[in-house]
Amino acid sequence: MNSNTLFISYNPYQPEEQTLAIRLHTIGAANGFRVFLPDRFNSDSILDRSTQARIDQSNYFILFSLTPTLSPIVQDEINYAWKKFKDKSKIILIYRTDGNKSLHPDASKHCTEIYFDPFREQMDTVNRRIINAISHKETQLKKNKESENGLLALLGIGLGLLVLNEVTKE
Repeated sequence: MNSNTLFISYNPYQPEEQTLAIRLHTIGAANGFRVFLPDRFNSDSILDRSTQARIDQSNYFILFSLTPTLSPIVQDEINYAWKKFKDKSKIILIYRTDGNKSLHPDASKHCTEIYFDPFREQMDTVNRRIINAISHKETQLKKNKESENGLLALLGIGLGLLVLNEVTKE
């Protein structure tokens, strides 16, 4: 399996999240990543087989959450990803502001939650937290250094798009 395969999710009916996910899909695909998005056309309320297959083919699950709570479908996707990966560093949730807990406490044990306030925090600080979270295994880091660098670059682009979105709202 290609180690540059990502599943990027978003909450249904959240146009900002969907736009960010689609932009990351396009940028990732143009830069050698195989990127999957959830099948929201066939279902936005239950985890369907198409979305499960996309998660099964991925090495990472990524979500930029711009809302204080996650939709039930996204929580189901995270739980499904946990059953597949059994590694919280492979399930990365980036929240727009600190303090808003979107997941049930039991579910948050199964993912890496990164909080980011674009008005108080610099992107390189957040990138360092992401690096620390996903490179927890020294042997894995050496083995997958190139693909992890690519993943970090793509997440950095996502953070940049998030900042741009926040700044243009004001």
